[in-house]
Amino acid sequence: MLDSMLPWLHRIEFQWAWLWLVLPLPLAARLLPPPRLAHRQSVHVPNLPNLLPDAQPAARTPGRGKIRAIVFGASWFCLVLAAARPQLTMPPSYQEVSVRDLVLVLDVSASMATEDMRDGQGESVSRLSAMQEAVRSFIRARDEDNIGLIVFGSQAYPFAPLSRDHQVLMARIDELAPAMAGPQTSIGDALGSTIKMLQGMAPSSVPGTQQERMVVLLTDGRDTSSTLPPETALRLAKDEHMTLHTIAMGGTNEDIDLDLLKKMAAQTGGTFHAATQGTASLQGIYDTIDRLTPRNVTRLGWSYRLPLYPYPLAAALFGLFILLLSLTGRRGGHG
Repeated sequence: MLDSMLPWLHRIEFQWAWLWLVLPLPLAARLLPPPRLAHRQSVHVPNLPNLLPDAQPAARTPGRGKIRAIVFGASWFCLVLAAARPQLTMPPSYQEVSVRDLVLVLDVSASMATEDMRDGQGESVSRLSAMQEAVRSFIRARDEDNIGLIVFGSQAYPFAPLSRDHQVLMARIDELAPAMAGPQTSIGDALGSTIKMLQGMAPSSVPGTQQERMVVLLTDGRDTSSTLPPETALRLAKDEHMTLHTIAMGGTNEDIDLDLLKKMAAQTGGTFHAATQGTASLQGIYDTIDRLTPRNVTRLGWSYRLPLYPYPLAAALFGLFILLLSLTGRRGGHG
């Protein structure tokens, strides 16, 4: 039993341990010499018992004074114990915290309106509609990640900040439309905007960990309007330790710069994928990326201190109450 209690005893600490110095005060008070009483005149009557036969000395219960001293000592100890503010450090309770920042970089150029994709019922849908459906499913599977959104056409724009508020992100996905950022394609600028978004994030809140940075870039065309060359953007992404997963969607090899997308994935440790067979194909690609990058979380512990002073304080007040009743009864008996 003692072995099981030792770990808990080691967790007890005193907030005001210096108050233990007042513990010997009652003992010190007893060791002080009694006060000198002034002599008063008195009449000595040696035969008083004979004159008052009913007068008897007050009866004393053997050991009552010793019991009072023990109760007072225990009450004083509990009072000092409570004043020292004992507290129990509770074991940490752990919670899982994401250590991955994920940015979705989506092409919304004019060509995304092309209806060359097939949905689950075999109906023809636009590239943008197929992308929206696949991205929604991907987001639902990444509930622990901080996810942001960059959209690009002729220009690139941050469309949703990095956050675990995926409801807002879903609403932004619903607002996507072809050519909303211009009709052309700016892959280099999109990657540059992604780097700025990730650089603006605060350092990891988990001690001893570095936030992983992952990017999933989807496009159906070649870079035609970037002010930041894609090669330069790729070099900056590597310096920021970003992992790029690239997806080529629809079109032909002449429409999409496959070499650039493959190079971006290979040089950052990511993967390259091509979606040309409809919505199911694109959905499968996002599912593959989800399996390749499982939930990346760490366990973060929070402990707290549980105050223990109410228990010795209650014991001290109870002991003093008993002493008060005892002294009151004694005085009443003498009356």
